Amino acid sequence: MPAMGVENLRFSCPGGPEILHGVSFAIECGERACILGANGTGKSTFAWCLSGILKGTGTIRVLGENARVLRAKRGVVFQNPEDQLFMPTLLQDLTLPLIDKGMERERAEVKARAVLLEAELEHCAFKPASQLSLGQRKRAAIAAALITDPEILLLDEPTAELDSRATRMLCESLLRLQKSILAVTHDMDFIRRVA
Repeated sequence: MPAMGVENLRFSCPGGPEILHGVSFAIECGERACILGANGTGKSTFAWCLSGILKGTGTIRVLGENARVLRAKRGVVFQNPEDQLFMPTLLQDLTLPLIDKGMERERAEVKARAVLLEAELEHCAFKPASQLSLGQRKRAAIAAALITDPEILLLDEPTAELDSRATRMLCESLLRLQKSILAVTHDMDFIRRVA
């Protein structure tokens, strides 16, 4: 059973042309895949439809179940990490979704610290994201997306604005994950390293 299966995905902006024209594909469990395209070709729109932010037509399934029901099984990393890191500290960014799901604060903090350790960001736990480098913020956004143990990780232009060192660290972090990954990108070097 695929980690994610998509059938005949279509999307149009109100009053505009159709951007996605019947896209169908499957990502197997543990597979790392990338969608390559130039800027302005609809990659982010595609990722937002898969994440549930935008509503297209067609069928999206995660582990065979309707993805509208299983939103928690998709971890989403936006192109701009500031769109998902907004709490006073990084630790709070990671504990918030767990507490919202009913986990006790102490258990949520233990889990968040473990995820930060895996991302090599444990020393940043009590800093706001605004005090981190862009590379650290990108890794923190991935940590935030992983905190709820999703089945598939969706990344929108993960290497945008990163230098070569930060890109290498990001790729190493992704390669350590035992998750299905789908990234939309125009970065061929990232694709060669990760997919």
